[in-house]
Order: sequence, then C-alpha cells, then structure tokens
Amino acid sequence: MVEIPLELTQKCVKCALCKSVCPTYPYIQEEAGYARGRLVLAEMLLSGELKDEEAYKHLDQCAMCRRCEWVCPNGVEYKEIVATVRNTQEKSFVKSAGLKSLELLQSEVGRKVVKLTGKLMEKLPFEEVKVPFPTGAVKFMPKPDGKAFSLRGKTFRAEQEKGVLLFFTGCMIDAFYSKTGENVIKLMNSAGWTMVVPEDIKCCGAPHYYSGDKEAFERLKEHNLKEMEKYQFDAVVVACPTCGGALQEDYGLKKKVYDFAELLFESNLTFKGKGTKTTFHVPCHSYSAMKVSDKVFYGLLKKVEGDQLIKGEKDKSCCGFAGLFSITNPKLSKSIQQEKIEDLKKTGAEVVITSCPGCVLNLRDGTKANKTNQKVMHLADYLADCL
Repeated sequence: MVEIPLELTQKCVKCALCKSVCPTYPYIQEEAGYARGRLVLAEMLLSGELKDEEAYKHLDQCAMCRRCEWVCPNGVEYKEIVATVRNTQEKSFVKSAGLKSLELLQSEVGRKVVKLTGKLMEKLPFEEVKVPFPTGAVKFMPKPDGKAFSLRGKTFRAEQEKGVLLFFTGCMIDAFYSKTGENVIKLMNSAGWTMVVPEDIKCCGAPHYYSGDKEAFERLKEHNLKEMEKYQFDAVVVACPTCGGALQEDYGLKKKVYDFAELLFESNLTFKGKGTKTTFHVPCHSYSAMKVSDKVFYGLLKKVEGDQLIKGEKDKSCCGFAGLFSITNPKLSKSIQQEKIEDLKKTGAEVVITSCPGCVLNLRDGTKANKTNQKVMHLADYLADCL
C-alpha cells in the first residue's frame, strides 16, 4: 500500500472551484471528470480501498494542465498526488512506448536517425506529416529537422555581455524546431546574454513524471544535473514551459529558471511589426507550473510596433495537447482543441503566437485540420522576425 501525506490529501476542501477551469470536465460531465473527484479516487487507490481499472481510466483522462492548482485557494498539490497514484498503475503499451521514445530520441543513435531523416525530408513541400496512431489519433506532426541537435555543445556570445545563461533546449526544439532554438539565442544575445547549450542534455523527464514513471524521471534528472554541472552560468533559460516547470520545481536547482520571455520583457529591445493581426495562446504550464504572469507575454507583444494584438476570450484555455494525452485520449483532446480553434477563429488574427513548442504542434494541427488559414508561430520566431 502506498500512502500520501495527510497534509496533501486533506488540503482539498471540496469547493469545486477546479471544475470551472478543468478542460476535460465539459466533455465528461461527471464527478470523476475534474480534479475534486479525481483526488478522491487517487486517495482511495493509494490506500488500497479501491482497486478498479475504471478509476485509473478517469485519472488517465486528466491532461495534467494543472489549471486546478492555478485556481485552488488551498494550494492542493494535485500534480504530486496524481503522479504518485499513476506510479502504481501498470502503463499501457502506447504510454510506455511514448515515454521510451523520448529517451531513445536523445540517445546517440536517436539523434543521428532524427537528423538523417530530417535531411532526407528537407525538400518535401510541406512542414507537417499526417500521422495515424494505434489509439485512433491522427495528427499533423512536424517533420524531423535536418539541423536537429545542431546547437548542442556550443556557446553563443553577446557583444555586451550582462551574464551567461544555460539554454535547456528541450526535446521538441532539439528534434523538430531547431530554428526556434536559433531564434531564442539570437534574441537573448541581442538582449546582452551569452548563451551556453549543453552537449548532452536528455529529456527533462516531465512527461515521465506526469505519467507516473518516477524511476525514469529520476534517472533523467540525475543525468541532466551532472551535465549541467560541467558549465558556468548565472541562470537557466527555457523556451518550453513544461521543461521549465520540471527544472524549477523538481530539479532542486540553486540557479533561477527563466522563461526567455521574462528576460526579454525586462530588456530594452524594440520590435517592428508588419501590420499583422496577431493573437496569443497562453500555455497552461507557463502559469500553472512556471508561475509566469501572462502580463509578461502581453507586455512583450505590445512592444511590437505596427502589429495589432487581439486577445482571445479563452486565451488561457488548454489547447488539448498535453503530450501523450492527445494520443491516449484522442476524442477528448480533439474536443478541447476544437474549443481553442473556435476561439482563435473569432479573433480574426492572421498569426497565432504561443510560447510552447507542444502548443505550436497542436495548434498547427488544429488550424490545418480546420483550414482556418491562420499561421501558428512560437513567440521566439515571431519576435526574431520583428527584431
């Protein structure tokens, strides 16, 4: 029997405020479809009072966006409780394969395969490939990048250096969006920061932690901390809030972890737009895990002269990706994604901007599938174009 500390489970006073922000509840419409009910199930499963696969199924339907933590008046540590109970669950083949693929991706062989595949696919006249999954999910996935992992082991110096940042690139930027990584470096160099990219960083382990594979998370964390110790730096910077959340909350780092937008917001950089109508999707983990205020993103975007920024009514709603969630819960993910796409369409924006590579993937999938003709860009790519 696995137990969780009473102070964790008893913090929930069953106020149901979490119901109002849960992305899955509107499509499940039952008590086990949002945090309050899932916490009860989690406690019963961990105590041994309940041994029901249906209960685990309800926990698997959680996107782990952690919006419930964001609004919780009592500070219930939902992530810790659900991750603990998921650690007692036997993983499905799809989930196990997905988590293993992230480790394989960052292996020596995996990096070579991704880069070679990217080079072979470089001249294909499209950015995404329609991929079917065994769970019934069908998604437009980014092509592997021919320049994958090209930033690794390099130092990019600023002309007038104010400090050194260790850039934790993350799996998606490494393998699929290397241009975004280049643009993060370009922006931070322009703001006076020298950027160091470690040679052998692995996956941050957040997908493993959220899925309940704490053993794999600890293994990845130990490797990454040893690799980071090889470098001299003042702080860590990320362009993926899920990576940032893991580093900030679970790595025990003594150095501060920044979303790159936080440092740009404080800089004196100016940006010139092209008269484009834009809107911004605020990634869930940027405010629920990293605790970055959306005022940072909107304040930064308002520095872009000439462009028209239109705020969506549901700018902070979940996009439906949540990593493996979109593969293991395809119908639920699509419903959440559809709500987001409808809100983006209402803005009339030509360009949808976000600061999470996972959200970029899922929003591109949604806009492409719904033929909205809206371009989706990572914030770093957008700002670099306007620098």
